Amino acid sequence: QGQDSAADTYLGGASLTMLAPQTDGQNMSFLLQTNQGEVIVIDGGLDQDADHLVETIQAMGGRVSAWLITHPHSDHVGALTNILNRNPIPVQIDQIYCSFLTREQYEKGDHMGRMSDYDNLMAVFSRFPAEKLHMQLIRGQKITVDNAEITVMNEPLYTDYNTFNNSSIAYRIDINGKRLMFLGDMGWEPGTRLIRMWDYKDLKSDVVQMAHHGQDGAEENLYQVLHPEICFWPTPAWLWDNMKDGVAGAGSYKTMKTRSWMERMGVARNYVAKDGDLVLR
Repeated sequence: QGQDSAADTYLGGASLTMLAPQTDGQNMSFLLQTNQGEVIVIDGGLDQDADHLVETIQAMGGRVSAWLITHPHSDHVGALTNILNRNPIPVQIDQIYCSFLTREQYEKGDHMGRMSDYDNLMAVFSRFPAEKLHMQLIRGQKITVDNAEITVMNEPLYTDYNTFNNSSIAYRIDINGKRLMFLGDMGWEPGTRLIRMWDYKDLKSDVVQMAHHGQDGAEENLYQVLHPEICFWPTPAWLWDNMKDGVAGAGSYKTMKTRSWMERMGVARNYVAKDGDLVLR
């Protein structure tokens, strides 16, 4: 069976789109469209990704049933912050789901000077209808959109290092007999906790979003349990090839190590953001 024919029917009438970054940076922006056309957005990318994201949502009907946020870093929530700052807001957003640490916890662990990412998002949230904003998610919570069942896999974990990334919420989405896992930017510690919190059968996934853009995120132990057939890498070319000064493999990123894990596991297909907007149907 050829790759194209398998790709045409894999999600049974649903579609998963990963949008490539509109800058040289990295981002995370996914849209899952259900069989009846309902749209679920996961994160959304940078401020500079907002226009392209809006265009894509409008092409899917202009309404987002559920917007899921993994953590409040600009390459994940910048586009949403931008969209919510517009008057009028250019798309209809029915519900937003997230769960964050306290501001004090982020500030204590912020070693990148990125508290403004959190503050800017909180500012737009203060103007968003409270009944549409769900900010106290609990492990195991279910959210249903059409024929998609979303499971909240964890509550935010505080760590003194990499605090924003390691506070990522993972979301599992089951649709048409396939399981999709979105890990945000979680690293080895929350990844290991996921393994301890859930039975292996609850973690095994067909499609996985590679944590922290495929480098220095979750470790091989989690990917072995997830054991995906298809991996989505929100990874630009320079990060995919670990570039430094124009030399592949010369950088400090751990992408090549992660790629070797997936090769050993026999992952059938890798979708990489360096190749542009990509759709799995």
